[in-house]
Amino acid sequence: MTLTDPLQDTLAQLRDSSDLRVWSVIVTLMGDLTVMGTPGADASGVSGQALGKVMAALGIRPEATRVALHRLRKDGWIESTRHGRRSVYHLTPDGLAQTKAVADRIYGPARPAPDQWHLLVLPPQAEDDGSFDTLIAEGFSELTPGVFLGTAAPHATPDALHLSDPNTELPRWVIATLAPPKLQMDSEQLRNAIDRLPLDALHDLPALDRAALRLVLLHEWRRIALRLPDLPVEAICPALQVRGLVQEALSALGPLSIEELTS
Repeated sequence: MTLTDPLQDTLAQLRDSSDLRVWSVIVTLMGDLTVMGTPGADASGVSGQALGKVMAALGIRPEATRVALHRLRKDGWIESTRHGRRSVYHLTPDGLAQTKAVADRIYGPARPAPDQWHLLVLPPQAEDDGSFDTLIAEGFSELTPGVFLGTAAPHATPDALHLSDPNTELPRWVIATLAPPKLQMDSEQLRNAIDRLPLDALHDLPALDRAALRLVLLHEWRRIALRLPDLPVEAICPALQVRGLVQEALSALGPLSIEELTS
């Protein structure tokens, strides 16, 4: 089964813009079913038949899908159950926990620019005493070794130099450190692809077209969103401001419909 012609160029560009790893695509699909609570998902699962249709529409061979499913089972991401002659794949409890842990980063709104930045410089240490992990858990990002940037005052950190600045503009080198050029370029490519989509007409596409387009858009966005630091850099870096467009496109496409794909 193939997609209708108008979407082929857009899908090809999105596929070519990233390394479309099959196992990662499957994780994106199953995560979307889980987070969005899609009707017909069979307890957050997807049948082998429906999965095969979507993968084939993306140009992914059945052998590659089987290898990816085997890897995901081996790594503890998914498990399968039998329903008559059908296999239904589900996220494992660990896979579900990991999916929910990053759901806000993918589906949530962008955070506004902070009221001020907080810079923390740790003293030279021969060994990490746990301060690094503590600061990262508080939402700080490491700019250079021992130098961390955050949006809220950290908890007490002995001997650290703590500076705050109400100026929310950041030097270019700081933005480039938090959002490397490749991340900015990927965001701009995704924005350009969405700009070419007829958003008002997406909901009228055939079910397979909508499923394939939603999956590729979401997969590309997921790759970007999970590389963003735990700081509101989207608010201060125009090149990264694609989240709203992604959400608009996903809303226009509607949720994945497993029932439609298997009918």
